[in-house]
Amino acid sequence: MNVTLICLPFAGAGAAVYRGWSALLPSWIRLHALDYPGHGAKRAQPALHRWPDVADVLGREALRAIDGPFAIFGYSMGALAGLELAHWLRRAHGLTPLWFGAAACAAPACRTLDASWLDCTDEAMIDELRRLGATPEELLGDRGFLDLALPVLRADFHLCATYVRTGNELRAPLACPLLALGGRDDSLSEQSENLSAWAHETSGRFTQRVIDGGHFFIDTACAELINAIVASIKDTLTPAAFANRVPALAPSAVSRTAFTDSAGAAGPRSFHS
Repeated sequence: MNVTLICLPFAGAGAAVYRGWSALLPSWIRLHALDYPGHGAKRAQPALHRWPDVADVLGREALRAIDGPFAIFGYSMGALAGLELAHWLRRAHGLTPLWFGAAACAAPACRTLDASWLDCTDEAMIDELRRLGATPEELLGDRGFLDLALPVLRADFHLCATYVRTGNELRAPLACPLLALGGRDDSLSEQSENLSAWAHETSGRFTQRVIDGGHFFIDTACAELINAIVASIKDTLTPAAFANRVPALAPSAVSRTAFTDSAGAAGPRSFHS
């Protein structure tokens, strides 16, 4: 049994966040990472700032990759995008993921609304990037870089800060197992409900796990993250489904390699989750 793992990146990043993962995942998991408009391979497209539009674009692309059982994993903003994608696929095509993973992201029920990002000054955006501490200082003074990056970051920050359960109270939760992961040193994890409230998003089995590292444990603890994802997906499958197909996950199955986002060292990293 093969599983397609659809992966969504964090704010300001593209699908290349997951480059290298295919070589590290077991052969029965096929990775398919998606770019948001305005990001990565879609950088020429205008960035979107409305969740229905984002879900529609992601859903249409995901349909081309789904040819059997599939799972969805999202990191930070990607967890919110993944949730909207899952509901779009169910609503529009009756498709349901066999597993959902949310990492480094406060659950929908714990989010606070802030609609200021689309209209705030460049200075306010730069101050926020500086506060987050993930963008090299030289880039914050590079006007050419800022002219390219800020429109995309504004859209992403707006999406994250205005995410509400868009009528979600009226829609049924997912029915698949859901794994919520957080960084032990991430300020987001200081309030346990930021992760535990992901349980409201599914009627299936819920599991919560903390991984050593800050908000970007996708870099610093990549091996542990991938192992957690693989083990959790494998746990959802019946023995008959993967008999002689899914090998045991060896301790050395994943090398401890850190990955960069699609912009490499020159890109901002955002944790507006």
